[in-house]
Amino acid sequence: MLRQMSRRARVDASLQDGLGDTALNNLVKILKPENDSANGKPMPLNPTQVATALKDSSKLAEDHYNALLHYLQGTGRPYRAFHAFPHPPNALILPPHAKLPSQMHHHGRTFSCQKSHEGNSAIQFYNPYTQQNDTGFIHIIWQVLLETAIHTFIVVRLHSPLSAQEEGQAPFINFPGFMTRIVDALPSENLLIIEPIHIITHLTTFRRPAGTYGIPRETLIICSALNRGQK
Repeated sequence: MLRQMSRRARVDASLQDGLGDTALNNLVKILKPENDSANGKPMPLNPTQVATALKDSSKLAEDHYNALLHYLQGTGRPYRAFHAFPHPPNALILPPHAKLPSQMHHHGRTFSCQKSHEGNSAIQFYNPYTQQNDTGFIHIIWQVLLETAIHTFIVVRLHSPLSAQEEGQAPFINFPGFMTRIVDALPSENLLIIEPIHIITHLTTFRRPAGTYGIPRETLIICSALNRGQK
C-alpha cells in the first residue's frame, strides 16, 4: 500500500509540474493534455507551460494582428493592442505572438492547414458574420495565449461560388439531398477568422479539370453530407 501511495504521489507531482522521465512524461501527456482549447475549453497553464508557449510562438504579421484584434473586439472581448500605450489598470492586452501549428484536433477529428493537408482543410462552418453556414479551406491556425490559457483561432479562405449560369450547368443544384455544390477551384482571397466552435464538419472535395460540365476553368465539387444533419 505504501509503495502504491508513493508511486501515485510521484505521478501526481509530475502531473502538476510537468517533470519526470520520458515514459512518465508521455503518461502525463495522455492523462493531462496541455490544453483543450481546440474543443472550446481553454485550460489554464502553469508558469512552465506559459514559458514554453511563449518560446514556441512566432510574431504575427501586422495585418494579421490587427485582424485578430478586430475580431476579438467584435465578439465583445475588450482586448487592446500591445503598443497602445498607456494601458489602463487591468487592461486585457492581445500579445503580438502566436503558435502556428499545421493542424489541430477538434472533437476527435484532425483539421489541417491547406498547405499541409488539403483534404483535412476543407470545412463547412457557421459564419458568425453572416449567421449562415459557409464553406472554405483552413488557411492558417493561430494559438494565442490569452489570460494564461491557449485559445485557437482559424483563418479561412472562403470557396468562390460560380455564376448562377455556370452552377446550373452542373447537375447538383437539382439534387439538394446530395448536399453537394460545385465551386471555383481557386478560393477567395478574402480571409475570415473563426473559432473551433464554429466548425460543423469536414467536406469531401473532388477537383475537376477545365471543361467539366462545359465550365471553362478548373472547378471543385464539395459535399457536406459528413455533417450528419448538424446545423
